[in-house]
Amino acid sequence: MARAPELKFQKHIADFLVREHRYGVLEQADITDSEHCIAEDQLWAFLKATQADTLRQLAADYGTDARDEVFKALRRELEHTPLWLLLRHGLKVRELELRLYYPRPRSAESAAVKGYGENRIAFRPHFYFGENHKEIDFVFFLNGLPIFTIELKNPLT
Repeated sequence: MARAPELKFQKHIADFLVREHRYGVLEQADITDSEHCIAEDQLWAFLKATQADTLRQLAADYGTDARDEVFKALRRELEHTPLWLLLRHGLKVRELELRLYYPRPRSAESAAVKGYGENRIAFRPHFYFGENHKEIDFVFFLNGLPIFTIELKNPLT
């Protein structure tokens, strides 16, 4: 029972993030790409909400395989490009550009206001990874992409 204070604190943080910031909570099964820890449905929903025209162009060429093309391109790019660079510069899929998030716009009149509002921030408490199912207390996701982790510590244990 040495973890009880840590678990209580973790639950308190999770409840606060949902209640005050309206962050989404992901289930372990939502992270469908276990190698890169991507919640593919989250990213796909963001892309559909913000870049439907580009996805239609991709679907015109690849039909129902358009989604697979996006995730294949993302995985290929992650082999040699850090995620933070992809977030900053976007992802090229068959000569089409996709933004993986929208930063806070500089003004309320900016065209990016709508895109910024579509960003999906979520977290997964008790995230398990690797062959030995190691655990991280929190993993935070931006549009289904893992952006940072938090490991809570209890000074008594």
